[in-house]
Amino acid sequence: MLAQFLLNYTQMTKRKAKLGKFKKRSICRFCKSRKLIKFLDFGYMPHAGNYLKPWEVGKEYYYPLRIFFCKSCGLIQNLDIISSETLFKNYHYLSSVSLTKHFQEYAEEVKKKFLNENSFIVEIGSNDGVLLSPLLKMGYKVLGVDPAVNVGRIAKKKGINVVFDYFGVKVADRILKKNGKADVILANNVLAHIDNMDNVFSGISKLLKSDGVLIFEVHYFPDLLKMMQYDFFYGEHLSYYNLSTLNPFLNKFNLEIFDVKKMSIHSGSIRVYAKFKTNNKLKIEVSVGKLKKYECGLGHVDEKILKNFDLKIDKHRVNIKRLLLGIKKSGSRIVGYGAGGRANTFLSTCGIGNDILDYIVDESLERQGRFTPGTHIPIVSPEIFRKDSVKYVLLLAWNYKKEIIKKERAFVKNGGKFIVSFPGISMT
Repeated sequence: MLAQFLLNYTQMTKRKAKLGKFKKRSICRFCKSRKLIKFLDFGYMPHAGNYLKPWEVGKEYYYPLRIFFCKSCGLIQNLDIISSETLFKNYHYLSSVSLTKHFQEYAEEVKKKFLNENSFIVEIGSNDGVLLSPLLKMGYKVLGVDPAVNVGRIAKKKGINVVFDYFGVKVADRILKKNGKADVILANNVLAHIDNMDNVFSGISKLLKSDGVLIFEVHYFPDLLKMMQYDFFYGEHLSYYNLSTLNPFLNKFNLEIFDVKKMSIHSGSIRVYAKFKTNNKLKIEVSVGKLKKYECGLGHVDEKILKNFDLKIDKHRVNIKRLLLGIKKSGSRIVGYGAGGRANTFLSTCGIGNDILDYIVDESLERQGRFTPGTHIPIVSPEIFRKDSVKYVLLLAWNYKKEIIKKERAFVKNGGKFIVSFPGISMT
């Protein structure tokens, strides 16, 4: 009965959806193959980063969200492309809200391993300057590239020079002409957002010194699969990576991975270090071979594995909705915690709206006072939550579970319960 409700909800959303503009790819983003298999279809979803002002509620656009598998190179990808202008010109994700410590440690590592006193560093997708800021304070010349003017202005206030544009060959040429080649190019949680990867890596090849280093962080697909993180699928995430798909692609640009580090950030990421093949100063580290072996041990992703993933998602959606409806039926109120893009995919695909959650708590000033797309749940500051007597919290930002529970000790001490959805449903 509940499974039928969720199906009806999805169909209803499709009928009511005001469709936005998008384009469809017919070939793989990496290898240009047409051997593409659809294995997930979430129906029509609102843009997950479109946090609505009160007068915008109900006027948002919807887009198809379907995930494909390339049988030729193995890349997991979204082929329905929402325009970059829609996704990123007015962006509401601030890296410094939850990742300041991570990027401070990251900056220290880059300094120790790869920089000298005259190093020039470029970051693609520099956001609010959370990584470039400590590097600037260390005395290095830094430059950010980011199309989101609203968050880029925050970086500029920190003294960081920012190019407000999408990185590619043309932007690389502009930087070269004004600043020369870069010793280090950084790109963190941004490669998932890019459709034309050839243009970006052609720009990197132009801008990076022959002995320079490219370092980037991406979500790690094997962890996504293992922990059933279907909430990570949304419109701005176009590709999902592992080492076996990245290596052949980088080779096209005379780049090779010489080191890799698995990390728990975003509940499963890898930090990848790449260099030109002609750079013999940097040796291939054992970490690369170890991760290759790990991926081989998991077995190759195939249609059977992905179909099973789809079935697990359906079961999970039914179970979490049943739990929440049971709590509501008992007369208790529920609120959410964390209004990120993950949350919006999860809420929309599970049919969890403002009839179930009174509001969602979020620390970002960019989101407070707005409403979630599609589900229209108000977003409030933590201060409002801490004055409330609510006893149940759906932990939407479950990948920050430890930090949030520690921060909200008083809620737990007073008998409050966090409902955690991933990787399995639990209550703490």
